[in-house]
Amino acid sequence: MGLKKLLIDIPALIDSGISAEEIECEYIYHRKNHGAFSLLEIAEFASYCRQCKDAFCVAACPKDALEHLESGVIKRWNMRCVGCKSCVLACPFGTIFPEVINYISANCDFCINQFEADPDFQPLCVKTAPPNTLKIVAMVNEDKKNHVYFCGENVAVKSPSWRMKEERV
Repeated sequence: MGLKKLLIDIPALIDSGISAEEIECEYIYHRKNHGAFSLLEIAEFASYCRQCKDAFCVAACPKDALEHLESGVIKRWNMRCVGCKSCVLACPFGTIFPEVINYISANCDFCINQFEADPDFQPLCVKTAPPNTLKIVAMVNEDKKNHVYFCGENVAVKSPSWRMKEERV
């Protein structure tokens, strides 16, 4: 996707009142397990996780399903998670919600092949989500002033509740 990222606007999604089941995905392997679920899980985890410098959840995970990236972001690997809930018990802030985690799920491929073929391509999730909740944007840098942070190579998350490492007290 290059400079283009899928921007997930958490406050706009919450205000829309739409459920993830209503957001469609064209990836053939997501027909029954929508890719939007994995996208929203990434955004939700990035929003609510406090991104602790000394993350007890990462240390507690027996399957390395949580990883502290160089950027300071804690990334969750769905396919590694076995559902033991060690991370839930270790989190001092109670921000890991096991009831909303898809333990075994198909992961969004960000429609990378379609973007390579057509730079103006708009994924079905963007077309079927409420306006301005999911959109493709060209971004080189995070927009901390507007609470937009990168969560991986292809996703940006807008959430006022998320502060990066250098902004934490």
